[in-house]
Amino acid sequence: MTYLPEGYRDVDAAADFEKLKTCLAVIDRLPDFQAYKHASYDALNLTPRGKVADVACGLGFDLPRLMEIVPQGSVTGFDLSNAFLSFATDHASEALSGNAASINVRHSDIHNLDCEANVFDAARIDRSLQHVADPARAIAEMTRIVRPGGIVCAAEPDWRTYVIGSDLPDISEKITSEFAKTIRNPHLGRSLVDLLGAELALTHHSVHPLLLRLLPDAEIIFDLKNTVARSVEAGFVSTAEGIAFEENLEERHASGRFFAHLTVHLVAGQKQ
Repeated sequence: MTYLPEGYRDVDAAADFEKLKTCLAVIDRLPDFQAYKHASYDALNLTPRGKVADVACGLGFDLPRLMEIVPQGSVTGFDLSNAFLSFATDHASEALSGNAASINVRHSDIHNLDCEANVFDAARIDRSLQHVADPARAIAEMTRIVRPGGIVCAAEPDWRTYVIGSDLPDISEKITSEFAKTIRNPHLGRSLVDLLGAELALTHHSVHPLLLRLLPDAEIIFDLKNTVARSVEAGFVSTAEGIAFEENLEERHASGRFFAHLTVHLVAGQKQ
C-alpha cells in the first residue's frame, strides 16, 4: 500500500496512483487551499500576455486558472510524472473546451528543468519542494528559467504546525509526528524566506491557515488510518491507544468538534 508522504517522491513508482490523485482532488476543492492558491497567482504579477511556468504541476488543476490570468500569453506545466502529465493534459483540454493550444506540459526533472534560461515572466511551485531531494537546486532552476525582473513563487507547509484536535492530545501528537517525519523536507515552509532570499529579492511573504473540519477529508489528505497503523507498528502508541484515538476522532466528527490544522508559507521574489 502506498503511504502518502512517500508516494509523492516518485509518483510513477507508487503502488496506488489513484490514492495520490484522490488526495490532490480533495485538496483542490477545499476553500482554505483555494485561498492561498489565489494569493500565489496574485503574487506572480502577471499581465494578460504573460508567460508563466507551473513547476511540479501535478494533475494540472492550476493550469487553466493561470490561463485565465494570461489569456493572450502561455502556461507551461513541468512535472516528472508521466501519469500526472497525462491527466494534466486531459484536464487542460477539458477545462478550455478543447482549446488548450496555449497550455503546454513538459516531462522534466525539477532539478534540471527542460527549458532555456530567461523564458518566463513568472514561475510557481505549490507544495512540491517538500518532497524533492534538493529544494535549493529546484529554486535555482526556477530562477534560471525566469527573465530578469520576473517572479518566482513557492508555497509550502510547515509540518511542525500540523495538529489534529483530540481528547487524547498525547496520542494525537505522536501520530501527527509520525506522518510529518515521513515528509522528506517537513519544515520547508519556514525555510522558504531563506531559500528564495538567497536567489531573489523578496516581494511577498504570507502565512495561510488550512483548517479541515471534516474527518473524511482529513483521513484522505493525512492518510490517517495508515498513519495510526504505522504508529502502532513502530511502538509509538499501543494498539489500544490507536483504537481509542480513532474512536475519539469519530466521536468528535459526529458532534461537530473535529478539526485538523496546518499552515502554509507563501513566498515570492523577483529575479535581479
